[in-house]
Amino acid sequence: MVSFSFGKSCTMVCLVVFMAMLAYTANAKCSYEAMFSIGSDFRHGANFATSASTVLQPQTSLFVNGVSPFYLQVQVNQMRQFKSKVEEYNTQSKGQTNLPQPDIFGKALYTIYIGQNDLTGYAGSGGPGGVKQVQSELVSQTISSIKQLYDIGARSFLILNIGPVGCYPAFIVQFPHQSSDYDSYGCLGSYNNAVNEYNYALKDAVEQTKQELKDANLMYVDTYSVLQDLFQNPTSHGLQHGTTACCGYGGGSYNFNQQVYCGATKVIDGQTATASACSDPQNYVSWDGIHLTEAANKALAYGILGGSNLNQYCEIQPIDIQKKKDMVSFSFGKSCTMVCLVVFMAMLAYTANAKCSFEAMFVFGDSNSDTGGFFAAFPSQPSPYGMTYFNRPTGRHSDGRLYSIGSDFRHGVNFATSASTVLQPQTSLFVNGLSPFYLQVQINQMKQFKSKVEEYNSQSKGQTNLPQPDIFGKALYTIYIGQNDLTGYAGSGGPGGVKQVQSELVSQTISSIKQLYDIGARSFLILNIWPVGCYPAFIVQFPHQSSDYDSYGCLGSYNNAVNEYNYALKAAVEQTKQELKDANLMYVDTYSVLQDLFQNPTSHGLQHGTTACCGYGGGSYNFNQQVYCGATKVIDGQTATASACSDPQNYVSWDGIHLTEAANKALAYGILGGANLNQYCEIQPIG
Repeated sequence: MVSFSFGKSCTMVCLVVFMAMLAYTANAKCSYEAMFSIGSDFRHGANFATSASTVLQPQTSLFVNGVSPFYLQVQVNQMRQFKSKVEEYNTQSKGQTNLPQPDIFGKALYTIYIGQNDLTGYAGSGGPGGVKQVQSELVSQTISSIKQLYDIGARSFLILNIGPVGCYPAFIVQFPHQSSDYDSYGCLGSYNNAVNEYNYALKDAVEQTKQELKDANLMYVDTYSVLQDLFQNPTSHGLQHGTTACCGYGGGSYNFNQQVYCGATKVIDGQTATASACSDPQNYVSWDGIHLTEAANKALAYGILGGSNLNQYCEIQPIDIQKKKDMVSFSFGKSCTMVCLVVFMAMLAYTANAKCSFEAMFVFGDSNSDTGGFFAAFPSQPSPYGMTYFNRPTGRHSDGRLYSIGSDFRHGVNFATSASTVLQPQTSLFVNGLSPFYLQVQINQMKQFKSKVEEYNSQSKGQTNLPQPDIFGKALYTIYIGQNDLTGYAGSGGPGGVKQVQSELVSQTISSIKQLYDIGARSFLILNIWPVGCYPAFIVQFPHQSSDYDSYGCLGSYNNAVNEYNYALKAAVEQTKQELKDANLMYVDTYSVLQDLFQNPTSHGLQHGTTACCGYGGGSYNFNQQVYCGATKVIDGQTATASACSDPQNYVSWDGIHLTEAANKALAYGILGGANLNQYCEIQPIG
């Protein structure tokens, strides 16, 4: 049985009940070979849904409004990438036991359950009218997603409508309302009516789409009616409390306070407030004011199984949920640059000095250390990326190899993603291009990973792809991040913008080191920032005067500003060494190596320093911010394509922002020389 799920945090009704009742129905038309949800065995599907996701593209950062960057179109793009990878791996190898066969996509069930976060967001700011304002666009985008999935082979769909948000404790408390908005059950009837209008519009659109896609099976599922009855008549379903949250603070009819969410503790009006859980969640519909309890999910499942709330195209029989097949999901890993994971692991793990021997590496950073994590999550990378070695894009920001550690975590994990920053981004990825996985998120992921390793180790000794818990003190931790912060501030404020943010960047980087130290890390590589004033993209885009150029065509004023940051970082690392007496901290000077690469490429066997291999415009820099590497665009009435040079092995810059494989190698050799590495042990180059 195969299914692919798209949406927000998906309920048991999506991932358990529907899979179970459809996989085992007596009617063959409702039998599917996979449903994609939990785990890492993708033979039976993948779940692309994430909490806080929306149908519409978010405009502000997750850390500002709490909305996930993985909105519906991103999830559909991930599905496309997954299908493409399955087909690619199938042609290369028959031994991919955790992947489905390519013919499975037409036999799978695709569930779409999303839109509540859009509606509640607009309702929170615009009342019931806010829901109506966005109705048409939500329906249109949802149907567009169905058609995109149909175009890649999907034929069977479950489309679940939106529940009565006016009955959820959190929204009753927070939505703007008058006393006249309440119905006799304590719900905000005006909001429920607005949501119901959306649901009718969605149902009509699904019916219309059925007529257009003649060979597709579309089922519209009415969760609204079941949930409304659950909230308003809980005792009819064996529950006691409808619109009161089990886990919350404040008591009363709703037991919800927006200042302190479930599990949190906060000082309110001088008093310590903790939003704790009730002792009997089996009697509640609402778990935390926003989500359902397990008991309510079960009641919802049985309500839908009755059939009156399911717009069916086949006869479905209730089944024993205990007989369900294992449910699985699909995730994308991250990995690291050649200079981080190949060179440093090689030169440190095998050195003659035992102090420099490490059993694992954990990497934190941006595109300089990401070999596919970002593009596994977001829109796919175009050709000619990957042309030198892979002959296809692989998510690496270069023409060739960096390094990938895959999904065997015994020897470390790479948390780095492209476009990441040290500082928390304030606007959406889709507005400013910055990754939501900034440094503190990566550190938090590391903490979670360590916790999971310890948990699984205590439960089972058979976790072959996880390290032993004692490995964290024996590992090397690399931190290579900050360039996106500096270039962002430089782009808006010139060299002064770099100086403006210097102190905060250094402080946050050192804080990250100390947090890692607190969970057992003892050996660190801290790499400084490159000479951004020599990168073709930044030379072209940064505000500057003719006096800013040096004799090599670089923007010397920006390089000087970055160097000031690097000096401050180095001083802070030295100070931290004094504080953490048993820690080994190495400060790595990539700036000096790269400056020499850009300014004297022939000394390193290259020919072109500040000219991009893959770009548009020719001239000294071959970069035009209107058309990036691999893209085609109409500029001044002419079609412009940013194509790659035929000899990337002779270039330092690949696309104006990142290095070629040849430059990565030269950088590695430069650091191996030792002059640019602030060492705490003797290191020998190895073969």
